[in-house]
Amino acid sequence: MITGAHAIQHKLRAASQVDGPQFKMTDDPRISTVGAFLRETYIDEIPQFFNVLFGQMSVVGPRPSPESENTLCPHWRDARLSVRPGITGFWQIFRTREPTRDFQEWIHYDVQYVRSLSLKTDLRVCWETTRKLLDNFISQF
Repeated sequence: MITGAHAIQHKLRAASQVDGPQFKMTDDPRISTVGAFLRETYIDEIPQFFNVLFGQMSVVGPRPSPESENTLCPHWRDARLSVRPGITGFWQIFRTREPTRDFQEWIHYDVQYVRSLSLKTDLRVCWETTRKLLDNFISQF
């Protein structure tokens, strides 16, 4: 991200391509060339493994979100915050990216994960995530 990216986000809010409080847009002008490379190769996720080692995150669980997003969603916040946040989860492997449905899917999959919490579920999510990452990598060639 470039310096002052947070302030610029407020100006770009109308261009967000996802619903709900999160923000995402193709060709985000706040992302540097290096940052774009790190995101495309998923290298930007590596530091989160240090959070796992320090016990602040889990490999599988709801993706962490900014407090500002959590406070906008009190009806489901307690469920998703009742477990440790994770690097991957149901939303990352099952989301459809349908317009105006992405945020609702995020809520649905996070709550579904909390309700079905088990070692078997975590192993399944790890397997599906690995498959998805490999498919994405192979499709680049």
